[in-house]
Amino acid sequence: MKPLLRACPICRGDRGEVLHTQQFDLPDDDPLPREYDVVACATCGFAFADTPAPQSTYDAYYAARSKYEDRTVGTGGGDNPFDRDRLESLAGFLAAHVPWRDRPVLDLGCANGGLLQGLSRHGFTRLVGVDPSPGCAANVRALGFDGHVGGLFAGAGLGRFGLVSLTHVLEHVRDLDAATGALRSLVDDDGLLYVETPDAAGYAGCLRAPFQDFNTEHINHFTRRSLEGLLGAAGFAPVASGEKVFDAAPDVPIPAVFTLARRVASPSVAAPAYDQAAVDRVREYVARSSAELRRIDALIAPHLDGPIQVWGTGQLLFKLLHDTSLGRARVVAWLDNNPKLQGSMLRGVRVLRPADAVPGVPILIASTLHGPAIAAAARALGLDNPIIQLGAAAPRG
Repeated sequence: MKPLLRACPICRGDRGEVLHTQQFDLPDDDPLPREYDVVACATCGFAFADTPAPQSTYDAYYAARSKYEDRTVGTGGGDNPFDRDRLESLAGFLAAHVPWRDRPVLDLGCANGGLLQGLSRHGFTRLVGVDPSPGCAANVRALGFDGHVGGLFAGAGLGRFGLVSLTHVLEHVRDLDAATGALRSLVDDDGLLYVETPDAAGYAGCLRAPFQDFNTEHINHFTRRSLEGLLGAAGFAPVASGEKVFDAAPDVPIPAVFTLARRVASPSVAAPAYDQAAVDRVREYVARSSAELRRIDALIAPHLDGPIQVWGTGQLLFKLLHDTSLGRARVVAWLDNNPKLQGSMLRGVRVLRPADAVPGVPILIASTLHGPAIAAAARALGLDNPIIQLGAAAPRG
């Protein structure tokens, strides 16, 4: 057990068991921590990143580096069929459980407004989106909705809402006590709150890349029990809760847990009980991820005799550079479609547009999820470089 840098967000426990130490090699100007322990609270078993960075660091990061405003690389706008299906399914669920259409609705972390569009198709008329990215807020306004720049802690001036939705946001938030307090101030006395996050109990069964959910951004690992406990303590009573799996791309399942809850007068605070089942599932995920990392290392090692360039400067790369032989490679260029990353430096080497790849030098695709699509994109650009793909772990139910 270790004393925690960050009290347990669920029960305020101050000691935890280290389940995994996650390390990253990040771009030179990335402000987020390069290392943290993933811990299980000694009192309740909730798994989270014991990160030393304050909430303000995360707020600044998302405001300046949002990938979601670019429709070609982000999600949340319904701009690819998988994202569209996810958001339409959620809009249908909310429409089935919300008996009115004329009260104001707020989507916090709205990205490019895909959920707002879905709700509009179901007859909701007073739709507001808030996102840290100015580009996302502008995109939402262009769709005809009320779009604001801000985050979870900057919505107080917007008034109160009959429904507030928060999808795949709370896993990013360090100060969950402040977050739930802010949410309570936004929801009408009889209003509803919808929260959805990745489901830590499903990580191992849906693993497609090693430690994909232990990244610089995801710092809370909820299960249905811990999510309901967090919201109950903030004065929200569940109306409908559950687990689900949706596809983010072909053969890329994402496990999620969700709760639709009503604001009530008094919080429901139960004595913490240790969630052994949740801890066991996270341990399984660590074991499977470690094995997958070894498989990928064996694929990379034979290609290190000469220079290479790497396509994809995302979360998987940050781990591969630290934990595999890729850290010893002679990388002459990083390649990425995300304009937010192009021009930045990683290990003294610049991130380029894929179209500017060095001719003839092999390209290693640092993605197990999107390797075939990236390879096809390279050929579509006319690149005839040798391509190294890493493959993907098969999901396990």
